[in-house]
Amino acid sequence: MTNAQRRAAAARMAEINGSKPEPTPGNAFCPQEAGAYYLTDVGTVSNTINLFSKDLKPPVHTYGIITVDFDLDPETGKWIWFDGEKNQSPRKNQDGWRLGSRKLYDTREGAEAELQREMVKNGDRVTKVHDLPDDMTALKKMRSAHHPDRNSDADQDLYQAVVEKLDRMRSLSQ
Repeated sequence: MTNAQRRAAAARMAEINGSKPEPTPGNAFCPQEAGAYYLTDVGTVSNTINLFSKDLKPPVHTYGIITVDFDLDPETGKWIWFDGEKNQSPRKNQDGWRLGSRKLYDTREGAEAELQREMVKNGDRVTKVHDLPDDMTALKKMRSAHHPDRNSDADQDLYQAVVEKLDRMRSLSQ
């Protein structure tokens, strides 16, 4: 007897007994005890390309994590999440559960690791601004070491991040 035949027989027995078969964890989505799941959100803010311009700017990406709390739909008995436009139900894939085209993460750490991979893929250095020290003299040393006019091999993204951090610190101190 195959698994499909066993399930069909169990469903027939349940119909005869008048009870509804309980979904097994393998084939039906059941939220984890920890509560929420997480989705990564990568968006493109600006992607304008002027064909006559010599300095084409790469697209600007935004990165975020969406917390997903599922609700049980009383009519269908399925777990749903309302994304603001429509109800979405998770679907099973080889590597886990997905919501639409995006993977559901059980922990926030997993979602953050995925965002880091996306940042590296897109060439963005968003975290550098937050990883910088709060010491003004250390920031000035980094700025001079990575100045594009003085050092052609310098990390220009890091230089830009240091300049932004210094400007923020100066505006907060005034």
